[in-house]
Amino acid sequence: MFWLLAAALILGTEGYLPINYRCGVQPKSRDECGYSDISPEECEHKGCCYDNSVQDSIWCFTPWKFEATECNPENPPARVNCGYSGITEKDCTDKGCCFNNTIWDVVWCYQPAIQAVEHDCSAVDPYKRANCASPGVSPEECKNNGCCFDSSVSGVPWCFKPQIKRETIQCAVEGKARVNCADSAIDMENCYKKGCCYDSSESGIPWCFYPEITNVVIMS
Repeated sequence: MFWLLAAALILGTEGYLPINYRCGVQPKSRDECGYSDISPEECEHKGCCYDNSVQDSIWCFTPWKFEATECNPENPPARVNCGYSGITEKDCTDKGCCFNNTIWDVVWCYQPAIQAVEHDCSAVDPYKRANCASPGVSPEECKNNGCCFDSSVSGVPWCFKPQIKRETIQCAVEGKARVNCADSAIDMENCYKKGCCYDSSESGIPWCFYPEITNVVIMS
């Protein structure tokens, strides 16, 4: 059974997903969304994500923009649990999860793969930037218009268009490929609040880990 929960989730809203994937961006891939010393409250009020658990990384960063969630029953053993034993289809789907009970001995209520659009500023070559505003625009005005701002390189546009990528975000990550998202003592609820995946079915590997990005297509 194939489900497609088509939901245009607007940047800055909570959406209906049980997991706040929109903030599950690995530190090395984050784009600045605030400024130095911004408070968590002000960062989140701007519709951005805040995570100061990793030193020497961007703490206030741009979230992913979701397009839709996809429940594809292919490779059922790779499903990541999203409910509990005996959960009904209604309770599962009300949580924003996928439900398929046609195959025995696999998880029936599981986490969806998410189709997302990422505006990537760091991937743009400084000398190939496309200008996105008039000279003298402030960083705040630039970013409010959906553009990137970086004044570290002279002789090139500081306010420029991002690289737009469409990609799939999912939690079906093999143990050895998982990138740890928190310390080992974190529980499921707090892991989800960080925008990360949680799976405690196997010992010796991270239980709270960053979502995997696959099927990347560069749009512009």
